[in-house]
Amino acid sequence: MPRSGTTWLGKIFDSHPDTLYRHEPDTWAPMREIPLLAAPADASRFEKYVQDYLDSVPAMRADRVAAKQPIFPKSYLSAPGLLAYKLGSGASKVAGRMGLDWPVWFAPGTQPGARLAWKSIESLGRWGLLMRCILDVRGVQIVRHPCGYVNSVLSGEAAQRFTHGEAAQDVGIFEMLAGTEQACRRGLTLERLMQLPPAERLAWRWTLFNEKAAEEAAGDARCLVLYYEELCADPVGVTRRLFDHCGLPWSAQTEEFLAASTSTSASRTDYYSVFKNPLQSAWRWRTKLPAEDIERVLAVAASSAVGVPYTDIGRVWTRPPQG
Repeated sequence: MPRSGTTWLGKIFDSHPDTLYRHEPDTWAPMREIPLLAAPADASRFEKYVQDYLDSVPAMRADRVAAKQPIFPKSYLSAPGLLAYKLGSGASKVAGRMGLDWPVWFAPGTQPGARLAWKSIESLGRWGLLMRCILDVRGVQIVRHPCGYVNSVLSGEAAQRFTHGEAAQDVGIFEMLAGTEQACRRGLTLERLMQLPPAERLAWRWTLFNEKAAEEAAGDARCLVLYYEELCADPVGVTRRLFDHCGLPWSAQTEEFLAASTSTSASRTDYYSVFKNPLQSAWRWRTKLPAEDIERVLAVAASSAVGVPYTDIGRVWTRPPQG
């Protein structure tokens, strides 16, 4: 889901010297043939399309896909190659601020032995289908506290951070969600969803998307569900577990990035920055989201197994930090 710590998690994987990172390629170059809420049973129908799309991802050179900062040294890049990559990404960003579409010409493409890391906020509803189309894959579904997600979306929209319309008013998305198995078994219709207050409607968006993905991947050892607050509470320990899951050895470079990105002194105010105090960021909603909205959101999330861990008082990472 958007606003769930995906950018930080993506850069954690990018910090590994053996990965080739692409940031939201399916947002820049949409997978138009596949519905946003796809059925895993249709995997055979889309298998060739998915493989062709996957093969195209390393060659994508758009600034937003290939030049997400910071740029890390890589085992497959020489010092001059890394410098060219940094200069190329910088030039592309300057051109973007001038309204020009200037690809990152020096971004590395397919590399022997490198692991492609693909960060997405677009394809959560395709998760089950994609896992059936791409066999040699490891996946991480990151879940953020529903109140944190709702607060982040509402505050971002209030500050006009997004180019799209209001998420709570996206009738097209809610119409698709109303047609999912997860909505149908609850008797949720489009009409009922659109009658709800915005925070509660967003809570259902969080629940239905995350539940669909988690249920379709249940029992698949290639898939791991990660809770954002869990990562915030123990960045190094949880990242080690993620790397083990994905077959990546531990990297000192990643450990350095985790230290830098979680340092209070390094915190930045930019909305999309990966340099923030993670625990403060994770629990900021407690002082920002109105009490009535918190109550509505938690009631919705409690109806799903995905939301249940947030009610477990025995989990340290589900409790806000002291002070």
